[in-house]
Amino acid sequence: MIKALINNQWESIPEENLQLGSDTFSYETGLYETFRTLDFKPVFLAGHLNRLFKSAKKINLNIPYSQSNISKMLIKVIQDFPAPNQRVRILAVPNELIIYSSHLNLNQKIYEGISAITVEAFRDNPHLKTTNYHACLNAWKLANDAGCFEAILMNKHGIIFEGSRSNIFWIKNKKLFTRADGVLPGITRQTILNLSPYPVEFGILHIENINEINECFLTNSGSGIIPVTQINGGNIGDGSVGTVTKQLLAQYNNWILQDITG
Repeated sequence: MIKALINNQWESIPEENLQLGSDTFSYETGLYETFRTLDFKPVFLAGHLNRLFKSAKKINLNIPYSQSNISKMLIKVIQDFPAPNQRVRILAVPNELIIYSSHLNLNQKIYEGISAITVEAFRDNPHLKTTNYHACLNAWKLANDAGCFEAILMNKHGIIFEGSRSNIFWIKNKKLFTRADGVLPGITRQTILNLSPYPVEFGILHIENINEINECFLTNSGSGIIPVTQINGGNIGDGSVGTVTKQLLAQYNNWILQDITG
């Protein structure tokens, strides 16, 4: 059972009822946000709440609480959980706002480089972080079964869009690229667009051209920047974490500290 705050009241919910994209998910379609904490402090919370409310407006989902009230609920949940580094989720569904937390449990080995596979799949509405998560969950399961960290989604023409749980960046000739549209507006992605010391160019990456890039990394709010050193069994660059990715990893840790210290 998971202890969750539902409309600002504590309840216990079976874990399977909260599994996005599964047949056991027990709520109507809505929106969700996931972010991490560092020493009990939420990381990039303003970006997550702003995205939640913008998305809710687009789909006419009523959230009967202000951002300030939700922030207070989040602090209640975070302070109730025993671990300082957490993965916190907000579920906004019709008539209910659900907040719960779990251990972050980051495997530090991912920052030495992960493997991924490409999967032909797409989000129904990539610009919204909705609970309609079937395609992404199925893609991730394929990657997990293949012993990979992530599934990279592509269309039937082999054009790469994003990960099942992440955005994707690539580096070619010291230039940093990501896709301009058709992908989730990730908070970590936006942080890099705003703060990266390397100017980010928008581009299109085809599966046939993966062997031409020098570096690659994924971004999400739980793990931050995740170096990709292998896709579909082939090395990216020389198969190790590249210099640009290493520098951005160090910068990202500084950006987190700056955010939580205000």
